[in-house]
Amino acid sequence: MQELKILSLELESKILQMAEKYHALKAENAKFRSRNKEMRDRISALETKVKSQATELVKFKLGLAVDASNSKADVKRKINALVQQIDKCITLLEE
Repeated sequence: MQELKILSLELESKILQMAEKYHALKAENAKFRSRNKEMRDRISALETKVKSQATELVKFKLGLAVDASNSKADVKRKINALVQQIDKCITLLEE
């Protein structure tokens, strides 16, 4: 009978320890989820900023290309080069 009491107390102690660990891990998980959301939001904001700046850069370069070019063929070549640069940027953003 005494052994059963001892085993019961040990089992109760282990259950309480597991419950404490569970609550601690649950709190830690919530903290990590919150941090993960913050980082995802930041990444999204930075991606938007990069896309916006890439668009502005393309507009700027396109304006310079049109001003500096004398022929339509030159403008088309420069536009194609800019499109390739944009494709590279998009590929890097998707990685």
